[in-house]
Amino acid sequence: MKVVSLDVHAEASQLAVVDESGEVQFEMKVPTEPEALRAVVAGIRGPKRVVFEEGPLSAMVHDALKDLCEEVVSCDPAHNALIAQSEDASDERDARRLGQLAQLNAVRPVYVPPEPYRTLRSVLAHDHRIQETMTEIRNRIHALCRRQGIRCRGPAIDRRRERGEVLSQMANPALRWQMESLYRQLDALRIERIGGRRVVSRWTRKLPQIARLEGIPGVGPITARTLVGWIAGPERFKSRSALTSYGGLGLGQGRTNWKPVGRARASTRGNREIKRVLFLAAHAAAKSDSRLAERYAARLQAGWKPDKAIRDLARLILQIACVLWRKRLDYDDRRVSVPIAPAQ
Repeated sequence: MKVVSLDVHAEASQLAVVDESGEVQFEMKVPTEPEALRAVVAGIRGPKRVVFEEGPLSAMVHDALKDLCEEVVSCDPAHNALIAQSEDASDERDARRLGQLAQLNAVRPVYVPPEPYRTLRSVLAHDHRIQETMTEIRNRIHALCRRQGIRCRGPAIDRRRERGEVLSQMANPALRWQMESLYRQLDALRIERIGGRRVVSRWTRKLPQIARLEGIPGVGPITARTLVGWIAGPERFKSRSALTSYGGLGLGQGRTNWKPVGRARASTRGNREIKRVLFLAAHAAAKSDSRLAERYAARLQAGWKPDKAIRDLARLILQIACVLWRKRLDYDDRRVSVPIAPAQ
């Protein structure tokens, strides 16, 4: 099968066609536009698969070419050492080498989610950035008040009456203007976030599994939307271990001579968005009236450290969410396993 490799750039992409023996049949420069890419790939005879490195334009290229070939592969550039570490890199050489690596099955595919999951990811990330910016502005308000010796807490930031009291204590007109500017930015971002959540709420009506995941103790709307947006289909994970590794909750364990080396440690890899909301959900579930909270308490009684017990709870919530999603079930608290606490 031929490999059509693309070195994708914003304006134009370098295309190379590599046959089964690894020889380059022809190469050309193509505008990075859906119509132009489709016209060139459709003109290549015989069975073929398209390969390119993951980037901002991957989804567009994938959607444009998926019906013209047997397979479209967006691969992880971090594992293409032959390309990344080359001393004579160029668009032409990179496209050829990518095609040759694909013929040797030496590329690692990256999952490209379909719609509406891509849009959900984008709007959720935008909402999270707005929240981070609001937190930054609140911290700047606190810092400005501290420098002036003014006590400023939550109500002084979010309520207009308390804001007036803070401003009246600032004798310096320049600093008063700075504080008013920060208040205006905070109010504008709050309005944007309210509007953004309305858009997300309307968009997520297309995904009924979100409401099903909200039945898990500790899982609220934001957590459920984040899980659905980034998992985008639990059937794509071959094992429970692969799922927990993707969520950043796996264990790192070195091996040599087929034997484990050292102690297993919490992995620092995985999807950060999923990991963040799962830890928030685990902390909330540990305080709820559910068997998840009983499991957390049993782990503590068994001598587990709190952070390890929370991690265990986050891992369990992720696995429960995928089971409910895949089997289209509602959450049943009675089916959560609780380890037996050791006798005192």
